[in-house]
Amino acid sequence: MKVIDIKNVSFRYDEDKPFVIKNLSLSVDKGDFLCVLGENGSGKSTLSRLINGLLTPTDGSVEVYSLSTSDKKSVKEIRKKVGMVFQNPDNQMVATIVEDDIAFAPENLGIPSEEIGKRIDFALDAVDMQKYRYSAGQRLSGGQKQRVAIAGALAVLPEILILDESTSMLDPLGREEVMGVVKKLNDGGMTVICITHYMDEVVNANKVAVLSNGELVMEGTPAEIFKRQGELKAYGLDVPRATKIANALKENGLPIKDGILTAEGLAEELCRLFQKA
Repeated sequence: MKVIDIKNVSFRYDEDKPFVIKNLSLSVDKGDFLCVLGENGSGKSTLSRLINGLLTPTDGSVEVYSLSTSDKKSVKEIRKKVGMVFQNPDNQMVATIVEDDIAFAPENLGIPSEEIGKRIDFALDAVDMQKYRYSAGQRLSGGQKQRVAIAGALAVLPEILILDESTSMLDPLGREEVMGVVKKLNDGGMTVICITHYMDEVVNANKVAVLSNGELVMEGTPAEIFKRQGELKAYGLDVPRATKIANALKENGLPIKDGILTAEGLAEELCRLFQKA
């Protein structure tokens, strides 16, 4: 089932400014994990804001569950369906205590108090932060703060979760914590769009879209995209570390299979080859 349908979309912030998104078409199915890649200024963040109605297309159309983001009457419903998590977790915290922070969005939607309590429980359980319910948000680590930000997005019970460079300010452990939560949510059926410049995060996805200068220049599975290492380099992008090692070994004569994306997959393939030797 198609939940996001972007058709021939172009967007610019002002009439006298160049287009940031150019004639872009892209669709997302229910349960997809889509990673969007591109250099800074490629249009990734603008695309995320077009999807949840923070921006409306200059040309073309964006539909979420068949609701148009250009229809002002539909925007509130769209934002209930699309949760957003941004880059800096500190900028997303609006309350002193974790519980109050997660309650903020449903309270503003007029959800009854009893239902808000249930949603806080659900959201904290989903991100494994129940024991920090009454903690001061500013005392948490970066990874924990971002998990609280995800919980805040989940409290409105969205069907789509967009992460806009949400791990870029975190250390490796924090990134691993956050992506573990996101993978669990996707495994549970939530549609995820992850905008990132960390190639190792892309291995969780089933679809990848590459943007350059506002245009969609590559689309496919992670294995299909990372097979085109030379093209990615031309767009200022790289491949996961394990893929890079596998490609180098293959160039030096080792018959490694294509599609290696993770350290575990590389280790298994090397073991297989050494057993045959």
